Amino acid sequence: MADVTTATKLADMQIPEWWAPYTAQRSVEQDQFFQSGVITARPELAAQLSGGGYLVNMPFYKPLADVDPQIPDDNKDIELNTINTSSSQARKFGMDQGWSATDLSAELAGSDPLTAMSNSVSDYWRHINEKILLGTLDGVYSSTSMKNKNQFDATAEGQTDNTFSLSNFNNARFQLGDRFRDLTMVVVHSDILKQLQNANIVDPKTGNVIMVNGTQLPTQISAPNPGDSIKGVKIVVDDTLPVKNGVYTSYLFSTGAFGWSELPVDRAVETGREALRFHGTDYLVNRRRFILAPAGMSWNESVFQADAMRNNNGKPVAYPSMADMANGKYWTRVADEKLIPFVKFTTTDEAIKKATTPAAPNPEPAK
Repeated sequence: MADVTTATKLADMQIPEWWAPYTAQRSVEQDQFFQSGVITARPELAAQLSGGGYLVNMPFYKPLADVDPQIPDDNKDIELNTINTSSSQARKFGMDQGWSATDLSAELAGSDPLTAMSNSVSDYWRHINEKILLGTLDGVYSSTSMKNKNQFDATAEGQTDNTFSLSNFNNARFQLGDRFRDLTMVVVHSDILKQLQNANIVDPKTGNVIMVNGTQLPTQISAPNPGDSIKGVKIVVDDTLPVKNGVYTSYLFSTGAFGWSELPVDRAVETGREALRFHGTDYLVNRRRFILAPAGMSWNESVFQADAMRNNNGKPVAYPSMADMANGKYWTRVADEKLIPFVKFTTTDEAIKKATTPAAPNPEPAK
C-alpha cells in the first residue's frame, strides 16, 4: 500500500499545458467505442464549438432523387435536378468534476504523480463517455421519429426464439435493408459473448455456403473470442451495455456512427487548497466541453429549453444533464432510416441452439 503521508500535495502541483488535453484525449482513445470506430473525431466541428453558443450544425447530402434519366434530344435542354442538403444539430455538453486529495493520494505517491493523476481522471471520463453514448441511444430510440425504426426485439411477444441466434442477428442487421453491409461491428455484453462461445457455432469454411459476387460468406457464428466476427461483423465486448430483468441490449454500428469533438477550455484543470475546510483539504477540478453526436439525429434545443425553463424559474439552462440526453423528446431523426448508422438488438442470454446443416439426400441408384 502506498504511503499517503508522502503523497504529492495537489495544491503544490504546477499543472502543465499538456495535462488537460492529454487527459481528454486518453479518455476517448482508451474507450472501446472509440477504438472500434463507433466514435470518430470530427475536427472540422472545432471551429463551431469555439464560436460560442450551444449548438453545432452538421450538414449532410440527401440521396439523389430516383428519377428516370433523360433521353438525348437535340431539340431539348438537359433538365437540372437539385442536389438537396439537410443539417442536424449537435448539442455541446459541459461537465465539471472535482476530487479531494484523499481520493487520489495513494496514486499520487508514485514517482510520476502528474501521469498517475491524469490516467486516473481519464479513466473516469472514459466511463462517462460510455454513459453519454448509451444514454443518447436511449433517447434516440425513445424518440417518436425512431418508433419501430432500426431495431429488432427478439424478446417481443410472439417471438419463439429470444436468443442471440444467427437468425435473430440477421433480422437485426437487415433492418437497414440493402445497406446491411454498412454495419461493421456489433457491441455485446460479455454474457452474450459467453452464449456465442458456448454454442460453439464455428463454421467459417464448411457447412452451408452462400456465394455473393463470387465470394464465399460464412453462414454460422464464429465467436470464440472478442474481436472475431459474425458474418464479417466485428464483435466488441462492453459490460456497460444495458441489462434489465434478463433482457440484454446489443447494438450494431457503422464506422463513424457518432461524431466527437473536444473544445479547449480555460482553466480546464485547477488545483487548490482550503485551509479551514475539514482542517485542510487539497482539491483537483477538471472541466470539459465537447460534443458526442449520433449521425442522422438532431437535438431539439427549443423543446429542451422550454422544459428546462419551466423547471428553472424561467431561466434557460446552459447544458443538458445525463437524464436529458436519454429523453426522447429532445431527439429527431433527420435522415432516411437506412442512413441511420446503428441498430438496436434486444435478446436474452439463454443458451443459443446450435445451427444444423441438413444432410444432403442420397443420390438415386443408377438404373
